[in-house]
Amino acid sequence: MLVSCSTANDDGALPHDGTSSSREATTSTTSTTSSPDSTGSDTIAAVGGASTTLTSEATSDANQEIVDRYIGYWQAEFDANTGVPNPDDPQLAEFATGRQLEQVRSETQANLDEGLAFRAAAAPANFQRVTVVSVDGDHAVVQECVVSDDVVFRRDSGEVVDDTVATHNARGEMARVGGVWRVSAVTLVQKWTGVAGCALAS
Repeated sequence: MLVSCSTANDDGALPHDGTSSSREATTSTTSTTSSPDSTGSDTIAAVGGASTTLTSEATSDANQEIVDRYIGYWQAEFDANTGVPNPDDPQLAEFATGRQLEQVRSETQANLDEGLAFRAAAAPANFQRVTVVSVDGDHAVVQECVVSDDVVFRRDSGEVVDDTVATHNARGEMARVGGVWRVSAVTLVQKWTGVAGCALAS
């Protein structure tokens, strides 16, 4: 997963830069963050790989479902942009809703048009920790710490466009639509170069 700070437009949406994932295009920067509560569940997972779930006695099945769906969104975004990007991949609509769905489709279309695709790093960090912060009816908030190291490359030549490694602290908004949790927004809270920051926290 690739993440970067960008300047938001007046409507809060972030512009496409031609070499980014939907996460870059739909995250905005804020100086505040919420702390996970005692009922949260943590999952560490690799995009494109197996996940290891860390749970406590207070973890509920409902919270785990939210975590799994959030992680599933980023897997779907990655899958839709590998090989030949497919903005109509049904998994995008399965895991995203509202503006987040519009943005990920727009980004995937741009990658298709511009001859770009994603692939995993040769030695990926395989670090993504997601914690449920709050659940209020059909709305949930998650806190994510992820090491972003996927590679963006040109499909015709194989030229690497972006292989930056960075750690990101993000806040995800989830909406339950038709009884299914989907990602509706992501806000970038903090960013560090390399494997650092929240990825090094215990």
